[in-house]
Amino acid sequence: MKKVVIPGLLIMLLASLAVSSAVACSPGSTWLTHMGQLASNHVTLGSTRVGTGGCEPCQLDFSRVLPDGSLEAGVFRVPEGKVLVVTDVDWKYRTHGLFETNRVQSLRLFVENLAGYPPSVAFESTITLVDDGYGGLAGGISEHMTSGFVVSSGTRVCPDVYPGPACHPEGGGLQHLILRGYLIEDR
Repeated sequence: MKKVVIPGLLIMLLASLAVSSAVACSPGSTWLTHMGQLASNHVTLGSTRVGTGGCEPCQLDFSRVLPDGSLEAGVFRVPEGKVLVVTDVDWKYRTHGLFETNRVQSLRLFVENLAGYPPSVAFESTITLVDDGYGGLAGGISEHMTSGFVVSSGTRVCPDVYPGPACHPEGGGLQHLILRGYLIEDR
């Protein structure tokens, strides 16, 4: 009798998990991710050079990476009525042998109010560069923040590298910068 009950319970458990997974993955699902947010609220931003209007000195801004791997058109701005909670930062710095610099580099992320107020430092990360085997120096890190920082609509995130340079005309400097987080209502 016990042999029949255990497989029966196992089958019921597996069927329940299958139904739960199907509901969680369906469009319009109200299931929350491991971060307590809907998957549609998650944001991944990649740095890009925009030519003009980007953050000095490299004219950098951010584009949203969509779930299918494509980029949302234009630069990302936090939608009105929302705030972006940035929880993770990945960055890489490389000289490509083009210039001399200090082995210790610090990435600073500023929240800049688009109405013209001075920017404020919201995040800082420091790495030690190592020989890259090609005559240059390189280093990178993935940072997972305990509390993160918040970016509201009407602002943007601007990166800087100290002592730098943040960018070099022939290449080198900040190679990539990825921000991850989620959008929530601004209350």
